[in-house]
Amino acid sequence: MRRAGSVSPNPSTSAAGPTRDPAGAGRVLPPITPRAPPTPEHPCTAFKGADTVKALVFHSPEKATFEQRDVPTPRPGEALVHIAYNSICGSDLSLYRGVWHGFGYPVVPGHEWSGTVVEINGANGHDQSLVGKNVVGDLTCACGNCAACGRGTPVLCENLQELGFTKDGACAEYMTIPVDNLRPLPDALSLRSACQVEPLAVALNAVSIAGVAPGDRVAVMGAGGIGLMLMQVARHLGGEVTVVSEPVAERRAVAGQLGATELCSAEPGQLAELVARRPELTPDVVLEASGYPAALQEAIEVVRPGGRIGLIGYRVEETGPMSPQHIAVKALTLRGSLGPGGRFDDAVELLAKGDDIAVEPLLSHEFGLADYATALDLALSRTNGNVRSFFNLRD
Repeated sequence: MRRAGSVSPNPSTSAAGPTRDPAGAGRVLPPITPRAPPTPEHPCTAFKGADTVKALVFHSPEKATFEQRDVPTPRPGEALVHIAYNSICGSDLSLYRGVWHGFGYPVVPGHEWSGTVVEINGANGHDQSLVGKNVVGDLTCACGNCAACGRGTPVLCENLQELGFTKDGACAEYMTIPVDNLRPLPDALSLRSACQVEPLAVALNAVSIAGVAPGDRVAVMGAGGIGLMLMQVARHLGGEVTVVSEPVAERRAVAGQLGATELCSAEPGQLAELVARRPELTPDVVLEASGYPAALQEAIEVVRPGGRIGLIGYRVEETGPMSPQHIAVKALTLRGSLGPGGRFDDAVELLAKGDDIAVEPLLSHEFGLADYATALDLALSRTNGNVRSFFNLRD
C-alpha cells in the first residue's frame, strides 16, 4: 500500500552521483533521492451505481475541501470516466490561490489526468466503443460555432469552457467529459505515465509555435513540469538545450540529467551573465516557462539577433516593464502559445514510444486525494525535490 506523500521512482537517476551546476558558482547539487517503486496500478472497477464519489473542491481562494459529491451524470455526447491519476499543474495552484482567469468557484480542479471510460450517454448517436478503454482527454470544451472555432483555434473560443476551471475536473473519482475530447491509450502506455499527456501536448504545441528546428540552440527558463517537457520536446526535434535557468536546485539537477548543457539559477541577470561569458550558449530560441515579466525581459536580452521567443508560462497577478525597442532592433519574433493546441494524438504517440520523453523525473510525489492539503503545500513551496505532486485516485 502506498503511503501518502511517497516519492515516485526515477530509475534513470536513482544511482546517479551529485550533479554539478556549472553556472551556480561551482556548487554541487544534491543527487536526486532514490525513489520507491511505483505503486501498482489498480484496474478500473465497473461503476456500481454508488450515490456519491470522493472529490477535491476549491471553494474560494486557499479554501479547499475533501468531500462526498453526487456522482456526475453524463449528458448526451458525454462519457463518465473513472479517474486513475491526476497531476497538479501550476495553473491549478493559481486557481487555488484565486489568481487565475476565466474560472468559477466552487469547482473540482484537475486537467492533467488519465482514467477509464465506464459509461457513455449515446442519446445523440455516439457509439460505445470507448467503454472500458483507458483514455486521456482535452480540457478545452469549445462551442464549435464562434469565429475563433471557425478559424481552427478552439482554445480562443468565445464561449470556452474548461475542465478543472469552469467545469468540474479530474480531482474526483469520476468525471464527465465530452466523448469527442477523449483519446484512447495504447496498451504500451500506463495510466500513471499517461497523466502527463496533457503537459506533453502543451509542450509540443509551444515548441512548434516557437519554431524550434534541428540544430537550434535552445534556452529554457523555468524547469517545472512544463519547462522540463519543453526541453525534452526541443531535444526530440533536434534542438540543443544549451542552458536551463531555474531557482530550485533539485529541479536544475533534473534538467541536467535530462540533457541540458548548462544550468543556472533564476536570479536576475544570471542567464544574461552566463551567455555573455559563454557566447557559444547564445540561444536561437528561448522558451519562457516561468511566467515572470523579468524573465521575458532577460529572454529578449539573451536571444540572438533574429531569434525567436516562445511565451508559455504566465502569471495573472504579475506585471512588469519590458523594452520593446530591443525586439525591433534585434528583429525578434515573439510567439505566445496556450494549451495543447490539438496535439493530444501526437503526445499519446510520442509518450507511448517511451524513448525520448521521460515522465518519472516529473512525477516526484504521489498522494491519495484525501492528502490534498499536503500535496498542495508541497507543490506551492517547491521543497523536498518537488517537481509535480500527483494524485493516485484508485489506491
